[in-house]
Amino acid sequence: MEPTYPAGSGTVAAVNRHPLHPMLVPLPGFLVGALIGDILFVATHDPFWARGAFWLLVGGLVTGSAAGLVGLVDLLGVARARRLAIAWVHGVGNILALVLAFVNVVRRWSDYGASADLTGLVLSIAVVLILLITGWLGGELSYRHGIGVSEAIGSVPPDSTRQAD
Repeated sequence: MEPTYPAGSGTVAAVNRHPLHPMLVPLPGFLVGALIGDILFVATHDPFWARGAFWLLVGGLVTGSAAGLVGLVDLLGVARARRLAIAWVHGVGNILALVLAFVNVVRRWSDYGASADLTGLVLSIAVVLILLITGWLGGELSYRHGIGVSEAIGSVPPDSTRQAD
C-alpha cells in the first residue's frame, strides 16, 4: 500500500513531479567533512587539513544555500508547511548553521591554518550538531507530514499515457 499524506502536503519546487529539496539536502554534508578536516588539523597541525576544511566549508555554504532556497520555496508555497512549527524550526536552524559556517569561513579567509584553531573546531562542531537536529526535523517533515514530496505518492501523473499498475 502506498503512503498517503494530507491534502496540501506536496511540493512546489519540483521538476516533472520530482521534488528538488530532498535531492539537494545531502550536499551540505561538505560541512561534516569540514568538521573532520578541523579535527585532523587540530590533531596533526598539518596545513593540508586546514585548507581542505576551508574549501569544504565554502562548498557547504554554496550547496546549503541552494538547498535552503529550494526549501524556502516549498515552505512559502505549501500552506500546510507554513502551519507546522517544525518547518520553521528546521528552516531557522539551517539558517543559523549557515551563518556559523559563514563566520568560520570569514575567520579563515586570509590564512587557512591560522584560524583553523580550537574556535574553528568549535564552530564546526556547532554547525554539525545543528544539522543533526534540523536534518531530523526535515525527515519528520517529509516522512511524517509529506512536506516536500509529490502530493500523490506513487500515482501516475495526469498527463501520462502509462497505465496504472
